[in-house]
Amino acid sequence: MKNKKGIQWLLVLLVMIAIGYTGYSAYDQAQERKALEAEQEKMKKEREATEKKQERQGMDSSDEMVPKEPDAIPAPAFSASNLSGQKVDLASYKGQKVVLNFWASWCPPCKAEVPHLVKYKNEKAAEQNTEIVAVNLTFQDDGIDSIQSFVKEYGMNFPVLLDEKGDIAPQYSIMTIPTTFILNEEGIIEHQITGPVTDDILTELIDEIDSPVKK
Repeated sequence: MKNKKGIQWLLVLLVMIAIGYTGYSAYDQAQERKALEAEQEKMKKEREATEKKQERQGMDSSDEMVPKEPDAIPAPAFSASNLSGQKVDLASYKGQKVVLNFWASWCPPCKAEVPHLVKYKNEKAAEQNTEIVAVNLTFQDDGIDSIQSFVKEYGMNFPVLLDEKGDIAPQYSIMTIPTTFILNEEGIIEHQITGPVTDDILTELIDEIDSPVKK
């Protein structure tokens, strides 16, 4: 009889241990799930914050635009194909000032900037003896069709060159787009602008190049 009761107690104990282990495992899994969900939520918020920052860049260029004035650095030489497949050499623009703009079709600040480039081209470029040359980061973009559609949609009426292999952007240390360089008639970099630029800022900076006394 005593042996029978002992066996019963042993079975009860084993059942309690099993229930306890199951409960602990469920609790442990729940904690792991909560930690994973918290990490996913953190990553989501960081991604949303980055997207909002990009949108703000597009809406308010003055917040992110950082003009720099390099010390008489010649613009690195390159040649690239345009959308018609013709090779164009940067040196062919010598004798004109050049607004050299690096961009991509998926970039929100680039989309906000393009109307200013078009406006500058239409209203001031000829007067200031300036050409806009837009270098597309084709190696990071969504294909030629997307680029051509973007150019047509935004009315980009200036040369668009394709950095197809990613060998032009590194020469200019491009880390952020849009990034714009303003070259004088001799191909020397006078200004570097990180972030979207406006037509008024372009006019002002190019006026400084033409002025005998730099501001």
